Amino acid sequence: MRATPSVRITAAAIAGLCLAQAVWAGPPNLVGKVVPPYPQGYRSNTGSCVGSGSEPEQLCARSIATLDDDQDRTLQLLAAEFVDRLGDEPRWRITDAVPYPALRRDELVAIATCQRDGVDDAGVAAIIDTGVEGASGLDMLPAVRWAVRLDRDTGRFVRVAPGRVRCYNEGTSE
Repeated sequence: MRATPSVRITAAAIAGLCLAQAVWAGPPNLVGKVVPPYPQGYRSNTGSCVGSGSEPEQLCARSIATLDDDQDRTLQLLAAEFVDRLGDEPRWRITDAVPYPALRRDELVAIATCQRDGVDDAGVAAIIDTGVEGASGLDMLPAVRWAVRLDRDTGRFVRVAPGRVRCYNEGTSE
């Protein structure tokens, strides 16, 4: 029995949907895994220690890092707990992941350079708008639209009202 053209189109459409689903599957689920190494095609380009105390082993007990793909697109923020070292390289157990926010023109994600309720908190990541009028002369910029903090006890990200967060303006002219 010969397939009709509509059956071929349907089969092609199904194949296309399967391919699209594979492409749209998103980044790998790394929660619970120890990195590095990262899965093929992924790496972390940026990270920052989030201390849980003042003792030497607590200074970098947790961290916030990016998960980036081979095209240098940041896909997620990762929360991590220090596990051990492989030579000079620290290894981390991923405890949580959140999608990296979509940014508008002049927006950046500030990581570990923010204050929450007026107190420095290295566990905060937030979107800031560097294009606001007079931004180049401001020491700090308010968070806009999105902010999270790494809960040091649970290792999970917690949403924070952006109005409670401001971040150091690393582009300020001094």
